[in-house]
Formats: sequence, structure tokens, C-alpha cells
Amino acid sequence: MNTACVENLQPVLTGRRAYACLSGAALLHNLACVRRQAPHAKVIAMIKANAYGHGIRSCARLLCDEVDAFGVAHIDEAMILRAIGIRTDIILMEGVYSTVELDLLLKNRCAMVCHNHEQLDWLENYDLQTPLFVWVKVDTGMGRLGFQPEMLGEVFARIHRMPQISKPFGLMSHFACANDHAHPLNQTQRRKFAALLDRFQGPVSICNSAAIWNFSDNHYDYVRPGIALYGVSPSSKNVDDCNLRPVMTLKSKLIAIKTISSGQSIGYDATYVCTRDMRVGVVAIGYGDGYPRDVGDGAVVLIQSKRCAILGKVSMDMLVVDLSACPDAVIGTEVVLWGEGLPIAEVAAATGRCSYELLCSVQHRVKFYWDEK
Repeated sequence: MNTACVENLQPVLTGRRAYACLSGAALLHNLACVRRQAPHAKVIAMIKANAYGHGIRSCARLLCDEVDAFGVAHIDEAMILRAIGIRTDIILMEGVYSTVELDLLLKNRCAMVCHNHEQLDWLENYDLQTPLFVWVKVDTGMGRLGFQPEMLGEVFARIHRMPQISKPFGLMSHFACANDHAHPLNQTQRRKFAALLDRFQGPVSICNSAAIWNFSDNHYDYVRPGIALYGVSPSSKNVDDCNLRPVMTLKSKLIAIKTISSGQSIGYDATYVCTRDMRVGVVAIGYGDGYPRDVGDGAVVLIQSKRCAILGKVSMDMLVVDLSACPDAVIGTEVVLWGEGLPIAEVAAATGRCSYELLCSVQHRVKFYWDEK
């Protein structure tokens, strides 16, 4: 067990309102699922955005000896990893935004994705002692970062003239609709990318989490799992079908229990009115902790393994639940908001948002702790 990333549970139970229980075993299990799904590909583990809300330092420490590289969004995230002693290869998925960042990239021994001519200009005018490894990003249909396919002949020729870039270099793209296996854009992107490989000799990568499961013939040299590592279904497949386990279980506890009379309202704007006398509980978590304020009708929490409906609007620090199914619940009883037993995808569906957004929204006042691997 890497004790550097494990916190003591006791302060959580005695002093904190809301807490996130994180499983190193689940994280490594999910990585193993990715490797079984793409057995011949190397793995770039995406830990950008604070490892999708799970803690970039802790996740990196747990994964550093198990993956081939880390993917981060920008140099600040890379510097965090190097500062804690991570030696694993790091790739800046958006490249650098200035020549100042190019200095930092080299100092921190990172690779970069190059997606525009300005980045090539900066490299071309930079005096490098050791050539830099670069991934060229091609836009096959995402409409975001990357060179258009028809530009690659010029881009490749330019790179081959640049001693600043090591050879061979990499080529990558990104699916826009991989979570929907049948979407016609997937086939367009697959054809465009495959057509480029006839004139390319370096490593290639196109598969994100959903594509790892949906397009096994496009795994190529590297896959780039993100959300799947954290135990969330990367596509329309049920999470159980992918054999993934949630890394984060968000919890709190009941801090009040009361009976609300029929006809009385609950919460801001009186949007919920009791149709009968009800035993309700107040849970110590709200949108100030990152739980979604816009959760809709039908949203539930787990108390004593029972599904209990959320009543009325979520407040900044609290929400109210129906305790009809839990007559034995008392103040201090644990409440599961998502995770083990309650997939975050279900909560996300009740908000109209995606699971990624909910995970990344958990705030710092929520206490995090990791179990043993």
C-alpha cells in the first residue's frame, strides 16, 4: 500500500460533514479491465482535471508503475506530478500555449501534442539539445483541436525537416461520438484515420474509453482511458457489462430527523409539498459540496441499502430525503450519494448532466480518503 496517498478514516467519521471514499483496488481493477479489452495496446492514463475529481496526486501514485504514460491537459498538471516524484512519461494533450510553457515542458521532461502551426513555429525556433517527442493531432471529425487531414502532408514534411522533434513521432485523433456505437460519424472518423496510416510509420492512437469497448479494431498502439479508469460506464453499455467498479463513493450522514405534516412544504421555493405525514431526514451535503443542485424528480440516495427519494430543492449545505423505507435510521446514519450501490450515471441522468461533470464538481471541503490497495 502506498501510504502517501491514504488518509485516516477516523477524522471523516467524527469531524467532517461529507466525505468521498476512494478505492485504489477499484482503480487498479478498472485498469486491468482496460488492458483485457485492449491487450496489445499501451495505456495512456488520463488524469487531467484532478484525475476526473479523484485527486491527481493519489491516482498518479497508484498508477505510475502500471501504465505507460499519463495524459494531462496542460503544463501545470504535469508539474504537479513531477513535484511529487512521478517519473512516468507525461503527455500534454493540448500541447503548450506559449514559448514560456515550452521551457517548462522541457524542464519537466514531458511530451506534447501538437495541433496547430503556431506550436510548430515555436519548436522550429527553439534550440533543443535533445529532440522532443511529439504527437501530431489530426481532426477527423471532432471539430476541436487538430490539423485537417489534407494538411498533414505539409505538416509531416515540415516535422521531418525539424531536428527539434524526434523521429518517429506520434499521430492521434479523437472520436466525437464513440459512446454511441451506431453513430455514423464514427465510421467516417475511422475511415479518415485509417487512410492516414498508409503514409505514417510512428505510433498512433485514437481510442478513448468508449472507443476501447466499441471499436476493438482501432486500438492501434496506444489507448487513452479516462472515465473508465474511475469506474463509470464509458458508453451506452451498462457499467456492469464492462465489469468496472466505482472508484469514488460519495457519502454523508443524517444530521436531523423529523416528521413533516401533510400539506407542509420542504425546501426553498416550496417546490415539494407533503401529501401525507412523512418522516424525513436532513443529509449534510449540498451544492456547496458539489452535489448537483438541479437534481430532478426521482433522484435517490442510499440509506441502509434502501433507495430514499430526495425531497424538494437541494440547498448549499443540505438536502432532505424521505425516510419511509428506513424506520431504523437515526442521526448519524450513513448516506450514499453515489458510488458503491448507486451508479453515478443514475444521478447524472436525474440532472441532465454527464457523470464527468459531477465527479469534477466535488469541492475541497469534502474529505477524501483512500482505502488500501
